[in-house]
Amino acid sequence: MVLMQIRLWEQGNLKPSPLDDLRANFNRPAWIDVTDPTVGDMQSVADALSIPRHVLIGKLRSNYPHVDTYPEYVKIFAWHLTSSLEGRESSYHKNPVIVLANRNCVVTISHSRTNIPETISNELGEKGLTDLSLRARVIYLVMRYLLERYEHFAEQFERAAEKLEEAIPPWPRDFYAESFNIRKDASRFLRLLRHFRTLVESLPKGRFSLSFTEEEMQLLDTVYDRAVGAEETTEMSLEIVKDLIEMHLDTVSHDMNRAMRLMAAITCIVAIPSVIGALLGMNLIDVPWPWQLWQVTSIVASAAILLAAYFYRKGWLRGT
Repeated sequence: MVLMQIRLWEQGNLKPSPLDDLRANFNRPAWIDVTDPTVGDMQSVADALSIPRHVLIGKLRSNYPHVDTYPEYVKIFAWHLTSSLEGRESSYHKNPVIVLANRNCVVTISHSRTNIPETISNELGEKGLTDLSLRARVIYLVMRYLLERYEHFAEQFERAAEKLEEAIPPWPRDFYAESFNIRKDASRFLRLLRHFRTLVESLPKGRFSLSFTEEEMQLLDTVYDRAVGAEETTEMSLEIVKDLIEMHLDTVSHDMNRAMRLMAAITCIVAIPSVIGALLGMNLIDVPWPWQLWQVTSIVASAAILLAAYFYRKGWLRGT
């Protein structure tokens, strides 16, 4: 059983911290990380921080990335994406990530599979970040790390679209199923990415009580610019897949029309000898037709050949 971990970043390292110290640390410049909490643990964390239960516990699985603002703090909710086990490179699994920040402290809540605490801890001392507040550095690094996962899947969808685009007709039998799955995954992913882009865009615009400096806002703007690029890449990949699906359907429709034309032409050609043969083959007394068999055969064959030539010139018998 995985147990919740509470750690406090001090002197360049994440060190275990008791639950009882959460409130005190939340009121001073600090970074607190909570990893692998259960629903019950989230309730305990909310009580320790003296915040309402619904701030941390809600319908996480149905939420899109967003920012909730409160008088004393701000909650950022986003998804960390990992590769799914379904076998498709473009499929992904979502893990919720919560960033709770006030004017001094920032709390990150995530699952261990996201590897967020270790990554952020190693990058907090990056050149160019040391002059920023600890709170701003953590928020920036979390957003950048989450964006890198979005960029990874945006590239996956781009490669998948290029792979489908390189296929030459006649396409394999599973082309439609594969392209449909990619289109479905890309559409879901694009919705998440758009919400994430809106989330990042709202942070440096001063809509919330985080009091970022000009330098910190410029840093967050770089994440927004990259999110826009990932969104545009995904939109282009999705358009390519949609166009390929339409082209595939048009090709199937064209092949069906070609088969129907061929059947119609053959039916018309065969109808001539069938009708004449049926008329001349009737068992009637004193048949008024003085024609001989070779004459009927010649007329029928000539009519059939002329009709076949007509359909051939129109392309109905040439498979075009």
